[in-house]
Amino acid sequence: MSKPKEYSWMTKDTLMGYTFVALVILAITTSLLWWWTTTSTGWSLGVTVAVSCLIAVGVSVGLDYLLSSVLKEKGPLNTLSAAVFGLIVALSYSYGSPAMVIVEVLPLMAPQAFIYVAAIAAVGMVLFKKAQGLLGRKYVNPAAAAKLLVLAPFLYQILLPQDHATNIPTLATALDYGGSAPFAGYITSCFGRPDLVMQGAYPFPPSPSDVFMVLIVAKFHGWAGGASSIAVMVVGLGLFLVARKYIKWRITLSYLVTVTAMALIMNAIYGGDALLRIGFHLFIGSSIFLAFFMATDPATTPLTHVGQEIFGIGLGVISVLVQSYMNFFGGTILALVIMNLTSPLLDKVGLPKPKEAKREVKLPKAQQFETVQTTQCMRCGACMYACCHSLSPILIKEAFDKGDANTLRKLQANLCDGCGNCNFVCPARIDLRSSVLRAKASLRTTK
Repeated sequence: MSKPKEYSWMTKDTLMGYTFVALVILAITTSLLWWWTTTSTGWSLGVTVAVSCLIAVGVSVGLDYLLSSVLKEKGPLNTLSAAVFGLIVALSYSYGSPAMVIVEVLPLMAPQAFIYVAAIAAVGMVLFKKAQGLLGRKYVNPAAAAKLLVLAPFLYQILLPQDHATNIPTLATALDYGGSAPFAGYITSCFGRPDLVMQGAYPFPPSPSDVFMVLIVAKFHGWAGGASSIAVMVVGLGLFLVARKYIKWRITLSYLVTVTAMALIMNAIYGGDALLRIGFHLFIGSSIFLAFFMATDPATTPLTHVGQEIFGIGLGVISVLVQSYMNFFGGTILALVIMNLTSPLLDKVGLPKPKEAKREVKLPKAQQFETVQTTQCMRCGACMYACCHSLSPILIKEAFDKGDANTLRKLQANLCDGCGNCNFVCPARIDLRSSVLRAKASLRTTK
């Protein structure tokens, strides 16, 4: 019997498990908030969300099992990751028709919504999770890319609704509470509870407290995951605290700061109420949910801390510009895919500077494991900041696997002393230590 091995307590399945629980909490919260809201098709909006989650998770897990059976070694079974993906698909889908809508868009409501949720989950699993995984890394967020691809034929009905251009003032103007058509009034009309809107329960023009109650506490249209911004922030921050060394929270922080700064710049250009503009860009459902649960996807975002900060800044800038000049209020999803494509370049920005002197590194809590399962690299970057010589173990391994001696020299693989910190913190349980030591030996022979 082999001796138990000691590693960090965090594994890929553990992280996926925590993320799944966080997403389930948001799904339940939204379902309860929307339970008594009935759409024109006769379905409860809350029931619609709950059923959509079950469908998306079922399709994702089922396809993961099927594709893993077919691909075998190249496509290992990853049930928890598939379940998390399914929930993200369901919670990043837009539901509900506002009371002020003129053109009914049926795919936003049950039962039509179920077809599109299932289609996005299927396309995402096949093309953007499994197929991308075979390339060695994922280049775009699977849920975001699949949603854009599936809904592309309905660009002007779902992604860019006509009402956004004809009935809602462009964001490239002053946003305020006053006037004959105040933007604040459109927020309560679009995102307020439809039956209360029809009853005139929201004053017109609404007060700041009315608007921010809708934006922060309960929205009844848009991404299900962002229906309650306060719930997203509480659950998201809880997840960040639990898994702070493995979740790229710097992206979320830099994104939120950048969106606030961009909103202030737009307000300086166009005038209006600064807090109203900031509140809209920060707390619209697609923005707040994506910031905490999609923009931090480890596989499609940069490895380095500096790269993550740049990623968040770029995501914030593009999001506000798309929302303001394209009337695409869910523009964060397009911004995310664009920034995902920059990740291979940002991986090289802000790499830790290798040092000959050994430094003390505070490691996560240890745990003993009887068996160890190796999975594909999550690209969390934890190994880079655990190395006592500030090396980049995962990049050294990739260069060694490609036989790239020049890159190995630049990464100074020769400084490794085999401390094993990289193995200890790796949630994928990749034997980085052996790869780096072999790379070091190979450099000796090629001198």
